[in-house]
Amino acid sequence: MSKSADDKNAYDALIRIEPTIAISHISITQQCDNYRFYVKVPDIIILADDNAISLLSERIADTKIPVVFLGLNTNPRDHGLQAYQQFTGILERPLFKRSLLLVDCLLPGNEDTKLLILSDNSETARAAFGPISPDFKPIKIGKLTIAFTLTNSAKEWKQTVRDAKKAGYHGIFTGLYHTLITASGEYMDSEKIIAWTADHAPLPHFGFWDFTVGKRANLGGYVLNGYEHGLLAGKLINRLLAGEQASQLGYVSDSKGTFRFSLSGVARWHLSIPKEIAKKADWVE
Repeated sequence: MSKSADDKNAYDALIRIEPTIAISHISITQQCDNYRFYVKVPDIIILADDNAISLLSERIADTKIPVVFLGLNTNPRDHGLQAYQQFTGILERPLFKRSLLLVDCLLPGNEDTKLLILSDNSETARAAFGPISPDFKPIKIGKLTIAFTLTNSAKEWKQTVRDAKKAGYHGIFTGLYHTLITASGEYMDSEKIIAWTADHAPLPHFGFWDFTVGKRANLGGYVLNGYEHGLLAGKLINRLLAGEQASQLGYVSDSKGTFRFSLSGVARWHLSIPKEIAKKADWVE
């Protein structure tokens, strides 16, 4: 599963809530220093993640075109968005406490449960997990101990996965995995790294985002839902199209998650999902 799947979920939600919108989709990378608009001037601009906001917000602010952002894990102030009156959008935060409670429920029998959050060391990951532990040192919540490993080294990632059980962990949260680099300096394909993790992990592994759950991916979790995230953004777009000003709308925090599980993942780890959770969950292969 890849983050592009999450983008598609958000896109589908936007189309559902306002089918008359014509959306031009432009993909950018950090190398797009000379990026310019090559489409006709839009009525609204949508920025879909931290990188897009970081790279383009200042330039777009000069256009005075209303902007709706989504998928922002960092603080809006980090990008100076508070100075841009035409910006509104959706803040994305991992549903940390609810996720921990779920895993604590699924991995019973341990007086002290030790969990590892493993993620790439991207700006998005640091923004997502920094509020939990600013220096990424282990934290204690009740009987749970949560440690963090953030790395952009594919070699270190794989070694951390292999050693997780020997290190005393009972489960792994696999966060983001999109900026891992091989020894030769090449970026690893995100779908390949999560599939490798699923094949080699010695422990059950869970996710915080819906696009990380599936066959040969994380087995499940209480996750942020890209489709619901897109619906929230779509509602802001409708209000802008109806004549409201972005400065009146402010920012919306996406705090609604979804139970999501992989049938094959749950079967592999012989987990028993409580009936009240199983009935509400989204199940995927």
